Amino acid sequence: MKRVVIVGSGLAGLSAGYRLHEQGCHVTVFESLGRVGGRVLSESENGFLFDVGPTIVTDNYTEYMKLVRDLGLSDKLVDCAPEVAVVKGSELHILNTRKPLRSFLTTKLLPPLAKLQLIARGVRLIKPLYGMNPYDLTNHVQYDTESIEAYIDRVFGRELNDLILDGVTRSMVTSSPDEASVVGFLAGAVTASGKMQTLKGGLQLVPTKLAEKLDMRLSSPVTKVRNTDSGVEIHYQSNSGGPGCERADACVIATPLRAAVEMYKPLKEIGADLLSSSKDSGCCSLQLMYSRRTEKEPFLVMVPKAASLEISTLFLEHIKAPDRAPAGTSLITAFFTNQRDIDFTTWSDDRLTGIARELIERLFPELHDHYLGTHLTRWSYAASQADVGYYKALQRFLDDYPANAPVQMAGDYMALPSQESAIAAGSRAATRILAA
Repeated sequence: MKRVVIVGSGLAGLSAGYRLHEQGCHVTVFESLGRVGGRVLSESENGFLFDVGPTIVTDNYTEYMKLVRDLGLSDKLVDCAPEVAVVKGSELHILNTRKPLRSFLTTKLLPPLAKLQLIARGVRLIKPLYGMNPYDLTNHVQYDTESIEAYIDRVFGRELNDLILDGVTRSMVTSSPDEASVVGFLAGAVTASGKMQTLKGGLQLVPTKLAEKLDMRLSSPVTKVRNTDSGVEIHYQSNSGGPGCERADACVIATPLRAAVEMYKPLKEIGADLLSSSKDSGCCSLQLMYSRRTEKEPFLVMVPKAASLEISTLFLEHIKAPDRAPAGTSLITAFFTNQRDIDFTTWSDDRLTGIARELIERLFPELHDHYLGTHLTRWSYAASQADVGYYKALQRFLDDYPANAPVQMAGDYMALPSQESAIAAGSRAATRILAA
């Protein structure tokens, strides 16, 4: 029986471990934290249920949905409400994703001429979007030459960018559109074409169920992974505080790239190009509770810079799924994604809350005087920031990394960051280990 150690219990590590376990391998998972799930985390307070990391999935998450079926969670899937909104000034312009053409034609977000321009210029997206797989970008890295903002300005023009596309792109990527590669926008457009869904009980159900099937070592950070003549050595600090060493036939390192480089020396050379092309991006996820329900009911609000420099996206959790908030109340998530020279994770609770309340209560004035409280999560690492040149460096890394190596990498930094790309990377690492 092949012994495999997984480092990291996010979706990438757990999905790799699960697939290896299915094929008869003895799998042990080491996790530095005292819980599983990585950035997928659901918490509750006073009848409110928070997804403080990722908040939704889509029905075109093929690998994710396969896991949901395997784990017996299909009955937990719920469709999000079809309405989304774009902010313009202090107004919400509602679009129905189930009736996109009608919504587009009737919305007052764009004047008639701008709508015609958007349609005419949008035809130019057909070529770069053709055959796009957001979780395997091999055939599209040639577009990794300009930022989202530069691309949108060139193809659609500054007016359309300011009117609608800035809000859309800010909700897709984990860095500023003037820095992020346009490949992320193109991949995100394909992902967004799916039906938005979530899980009753919170998205952490998937990692929790996966972990139940595996040998978990929580509060046991790995310090070094080393190849030997007889296999792989994994050095770690046990939850009792002492050092430990596990020997295995193979290992999957499913951590952020920088952490992987620190613990596995061969990565310092083979991953140097990718490492120099990437930056870790953090964010704050702030949930605001209100004792009154919103009158308008989009589940997602896209926020352009003109409406808020700090907040990129709002999720109306009480609209997203019925179990997220008590009846008659509102639960709204505001995402503060770190920007160039701005680290929101260092801002005070009061400052973040004040900014979020001002925006939310401007868009939903009926909530004024009904504020109950906040729930704040600071993520020092939310995703690998994919700026211009990142995807080309990533492809070189994927091409150069030996498929038969006993130590494999997995993580959502290997494609458009998402729960699906994490699972796809974990499954790919498991397949390589089984084939070696």
